[in-house]
Amino acid sequence: MATSSKSNAETMANELAHSLEATMGRLQNIWDEIGIMEEQRKDRRKVVLHHLQALLEEMVAEEENLRTRLLQSVEDCGKELLKISKELHVPVYEPEEGLTILTLEKELRTRVDTLSKEKHDRMKQLSSLKEKEQQLCDTLCTTPFYIAPDTVPSNDQLAKLRQHISTLQTEKNTRQEVFLETKRKIITYLDDLDLTPNSSFERDVVCEDEESFVLSSDNMAALQTLCAELEKKQNDLIAMASDLRIQVTTLWDRLMIEQSEREAFNRDNQGFKPRVLKALREEIERCRELKLQNIRRYVEGLRAEITQLWNKCYFSQEQRNQFTEFFSDDFTEDLLEIHDQQVARLKQYYDNNRDILKFVEKWEDLWKKMLEFERRANDPSRYNNRGGGLLQEEKERKKVHKLLPKVEEEVSRAIREYEQKTGQPFLVDGCPFLDYVTAQWNKHNEEKEQEKHRRHLAKAKQLEEEQKNGSKPATTPKRRFLTTPTKTPTKRKMDGTFGPSPSPAKKTPMHHSSVMFASPLHRPPRSCKKTPKTPGGRLPKSRPPLPGSGLRKALAERNTPDRTHGFSMSTLSGSSGTNASLMSCGTYSEFSREVPCRSSAISVIPDEEAVHL
Repeated sequence: MATSSKSNAETMANELAHSLEATMGRLQNIWDEIGIMEEQRKDRRKVVLHHLQALLEEMVAEEENLRTRLLQSVEDCGKELLKISKELHVPVYEPEEGLTILTLEKELRTRVDTLSKEKHDRMKQLSSLKEKEQQLCDTLCTTPFYIAPDTVPSNDQLAKLRQHISTLQTEKNTRQEVFLETKRKIITYLDDLDLTPNSSFERDVVCEDEESFVLSSDNMAALQTLCAELEKKQNDLIAMASDLRIQVTTLWDRLMIEQSEREAFNRDNQGFKPRVLKALREEIERCRELKLQNIRRYVEGLRAEITQLWNKCYFSQEQRNQFTEFFSDDFTEDLLEIHDQQVARLKQYYDNNRDILKFVEKWEDLWKKMLEFERRANDPSRYNNRGGGLLQEEKERKKVHKLLPKVEEEVSRAIREYEQKTGQPFLVDGCPFLDYVTAQWNKHNEEKEQEKHRRHLAKAKQLEEEQKNGSKPATTPKRRFLTTPTKTPTKRKMDGTFGPSPSPAKKTPMHHSSVMFASPLHRPPRSCKKTPKTPGGRLPKSRPPLPGSGLRKALAERNTPDRTHGFSMSTLSGSSGTNASLMSCGTYSEFSREVPCRSSAISVIPDEEAVHL
């Protein structure tokens, strides 16, 4: 490079020498034409040389000045670049070696411009973010994100500041929603309670603009406290109003106040505002005055309530009799007070043992359902239902039989826990629950035995009447066999076969009020047998037949011919009024000769077990 510069300098010197020689030649010609003397020409040559030297020196000075300025710029840019790099927390620029002053100055100046622009952008972002943050911090009364003043924030600091602002904005939105919702509740509570804002804070919440409310942690806590206090006041008033209404209703029931008067009062005094509570208290005082004026009617109302509570608490008659004032006829204020106290004690007892009593009530309901299903099972008309009711009834019956022992176990477990906790027995109808259940089962079984005995006596009485007066043809729809008058009646021959009966020579008029017919079982009816009696005169208890067993037995015997017996008959009542026993009639021929009958009135007397079924 030095050789090239030297060659360029020599070339330039040659050009300058050639240009100077040409220029001096032209000046020499001009001087010749002008006629300037040699001495003057020497002076002029000195002037030309002086000008040339001055020009060159001036040019050199200017270039030296440029060099100096470039070096100063390089130094200044280097310092600025170092400062900005530190402020921006970026690595310091290291220029390449061998760069000229001009190139180095340009590189440094470009770097400084770039970093200065980035610094300006960061400071602008910081200013904008700080403004938003300050607004949120003023609203939420929180501390701003700290960034050292008079410093350029780093990109990481700017990112954290943006995250902080986002968190503050989310918190503000959440608190704003809570504030609006709580404000709405507070306004509703104040309206329900007939209250107005008293404190400055309450006025700020209710009356001021929503955006002006400071959503600080303290204000939000105070807001929640105010809302909770108003809610508690409202709940207290609701409970108080409910209690007052219960007292008013109780007094109305005991005083037997007209329904129209009750509806009018309730229509004008709805809710739980202070004026409504005042009206309820005034109504209670009015009813109490009426109570004192109508002690007898009020005591009777209390006694009706006491009876209901006794029933709900399953008190025995002995326990009820202990309250002797219940039967007093001396209607005084003292008696009224005693009855009021008794009602309060019974209510307290019921409230304390509500769960157990509910279990007992559930058991009672299932027990009644079981008894009802057994009553229906003994009703023959239930089989006439073709709508699927029997299947549904059977499902319900099985459900009841399944639930009854479970509920009984639940009641027993609850009573055991109660007795272990209180150390006192829990009585149902004056006895332990299991004894009460046992008594109910014994009573039920006794009633069933009595019902069996009553039916047995009724059957025995009916059979006895049939022996005396003769049996009437059965007319049950499912056992009636009617023959048409046009058909010839058949009779059984001596060999057991059936054939047409010979037509009589002339018809014999019928004077019988009832006709006795052959039993399909071909055996004497059970009514002919002597029923043994116990020494006490009662019939012995017999196990009732299984359902359908009598019917199946009767059908089997009816389908099996028995030639060893004739038709079993009870008695025949004729026109002469005498009773003739038909047990001596061995065959149908003998029977037909003894008793004339109409073929259109033949009916089968069912077996007593089938009748019972």
